[in-house]
Amino acid sequence: MDHLFLREGTTYIKIPLRDIHYIQADGNYAYIQTRDKRFAIKRSLATIADELDSTHFVRASRGLLVNFAQVKSVSFADGVLQLADQQLKMGKAYHADIKSRMPRL
Repeated sequence: MDHLFLREGTTYIKIPLRDIHYIQADGNYAYIQTRDKRFAIKRSLATIADELDSTHFVRASRGLLVNFAQVKSVSFADGVLQLADQQLKMGKAYHADIKSRMPRL
């Protein structure tokens, strides 16, 4: 799967997975953030994580799933993932999984 159809009103919009920056849980809803828009869907983050391709997305905290292709830098000391225009907090329990996604010399 390389895209999702997300509902906006009565219309479904095709969103390539590469365009999704992150998915954030909030109660019974998850919010999918792209560069321009935020989509609300009534699903748990765990369900979404199971359905999405895990090579693109990594769990950064209990309530946050991040498209790793959108990450510009990682600071484990500060617990922060830097995207192009936003900083996201990551949980310490998820550091090892994030490190395993980072090819480095």
